[in-house]
Amino acid sequence: MATLYVRDLSEEALTELKIRAARNRQSLQAYARTLLEEEAATPSLEDVIGRIEERATADLSATSSTDEIVSDIDHGRRRG
Repeated sequence: MATLYVRDLSEEALTELKIRAARNRQSLQAYARTLLEEEAATPSLEDVIGRIEERATADLSATSSTDEIVSDIDHGRRRG
């Protein structure tokens, strides 16, 4: 397991993290580790947008008719 050192953390931030850790009945180290692991497991906004774009199949360009748009929406719903 790796070691991470955090330098130049403000006293205010450190105090708040200690309070939150105590409220969760965790050591500061355990609390910080949990925060970092949760952050690392959360997909980035760019990843989420990329997944959405991969699934998007409708071409709603200005030249599409209303019937084509409705058809594309229905097709996307059936793909579910």
